[in-house]
Amino acid sequence: MEKIVQYIVEKYDPEGLIVYGSFADGSQNEGSDFDALALTRKAGAGHDGSVVEGVVLDLFLYPPEHFAGDFAPQEAVQCFDGKILVDRRGEALRLQERVREYLASYRPKEPEQVAQDLDWCRKMAGRCVRGDAEGFYRWHWLLRDSLEIYCDARGWYYFGPKKALGAMERQDPASFALYCKALKEMDPAALNAWVERLCRLEGEAQECP
Repeated sequence: MEKIVQYIVEKYDPEGLIVYGSFADGSQNEGSDFDALALTRKAGAGHDGSVVEGVVLDLFLYPPEHFAGDFAPQEAVQCFDGKILVDRRGEALRLQERVREYLASYRPKEPEQVAQDLDWCRKMAGRCVRGDAEGFYRWHWLLRDSLEIYCDARGWYYFGPKKALGAMERQDPASFALYCKALKEMDPAALNAWVERLCRLEGEAQECP
């Protein structure tokens, strides 16, 4: 990680740098991206996807003033548990604290909205078995969106697939097994088992992990 941080510092001279994801929690492997957000005056809002030391960067670049006033905390929600590596003026810490305040005030979807989303899952499952291109498209669409719907049904904030899958595996291994089976097998029975499990989650909201 040292060489990657050196590259970022030399190229962008960041006033703030927050690393998040696998390189922040130590779970990185050979296929991991380096996820980070930099506050820099050397570049406008943008993205750097360079390869440094064999690692692909997923570096988002913002001028410091972007987060100085009102902004949508969702833009930087991935930084909530990141590691601050550079913070010359305290802006990175203020950004992280603002994101954490937003998450602390998060309110799960209303039961009525969750019920509507679960009804959509039921309908989609019925349309996935057509055996044509649209049916297969809907199959993948359902599997993708149902992960976020699972989090909504649990009352969890959806941080993206990696955190959602990790939380599901730790806290609800039975659902995790059904979801993995539905992902791996183009089998209507596996898909229906996952959707049935989803629909049983109504009213089972838990504290966000």
